[in-house]
Amino acid sequence: MNHREKATRWLTGKGVEIGAFKTPIDGIQPIYVDKFCEFAGERCLADYYGEACALPFRSNSLDYVASSHVLEHVSNPVEAVCEWYRVLRPGGIMYVVVPDRRFTWDHRRELTPVAHMLSDYARGTTDCDATHINEFVDGIDWSNYSPATKPGDLSEAKERLKQTYHDTVADGRIINIHFHVFEPSNGLELFQTIARFREPRVDLSIVDSEEHFPDQNPNGFLIVARANKPLIDRFRAFQNTVRRRFDPAYPLLRGSRKFD
Repeated sequence: MNHREKATRWLTGKGVEIGAFKTPIDGIQPIYVDKFCEFAGERCLADYYGEACALPFRSNSLDYVASSHVLEHVSNPVEAVCEWYRVLRPGGIMYVVVPDRRFTWDHRRELTPVAHMLSDYARGTTDCDATHINEFVDGIDWSNYSPATKPGDLSEAKERLKQTYHDTVADGRIINIHFHVFEPSNGLELFQTIARFREPRVDLSIVDSEEHFPDQNPNGFLIVARANKPLIDRFRAFQNTVRRRFDPAYPLLRGSRKFD
C-alpha cells in the first residue's frame, strides 16, 4: 500500500509531521515541524521549529503524530516515542515509517538492540553524541551512500567525515546521522517495550504494521500505534478542544518558533 491509502485510514483531524524535508506524507495536511530550517543546502518543509524529542505542542492536543525516515536520525528514540505519546490526545495515532536496513546503505551495519536504545534513554542521550560516529561511517555501504567517491579515495573520505562529526560534537553541536539501525523485528520490539512503560506512563496499542512500505519506495516498514490514556487525560483533551475555539495558536505552546 502507499501513504495516501494508509493515511486516509489512520490520519484525520489535527496533527503534526516531523522532519518531512522535501517528501511529505501524501494525503494529510498537518503542521510541519523540523529542527533544521535547511538541510544539504535545501529548504526543509517546516512551519515551526521542533525536534522529535521536544515538540512545540500542548499535552493531549493532537490527533496524530506522523514521521517517515526520521526515527533512525534520533539518538534517543525512546524519548521521542514518549514525547509523541505526550502530545497525543486519548485515542490519537502514531504513524511511523522507519527504513529497513536490508534495503538501504545501512545493510552492512548490525541491528541496534532495544536494550541499547533503553540505555540511551536512561543516560539522556542527545543528538550531540559521538557514540555511533565511527560505526556509522565505517559500516555504511559507500557505493550507495556516496557513489561519486572513488575506491582509492574511500579511506581518506571516511576519516574526513569522522573528523567532521567528532569536531561538531566537540563543539557542542548536534550531528545528523543514522544513530540506530532497524528492521521490523527490533522496530516492533521497541514499540512493544515502550508500550509497557510505567514511568513515565506510556500505554500504546499497535494497530497496524506493514513491511516493504510504501509500495512506490518499499525500503521501509510502517508501525501504527494508538495512544491509550486515563480518564484525566480525556478531560484535559476536552479542555484543549474548548480552548482552541478561543486561541488561534492552538495547539502550539507559547513561544513556539515559527520558520520564516
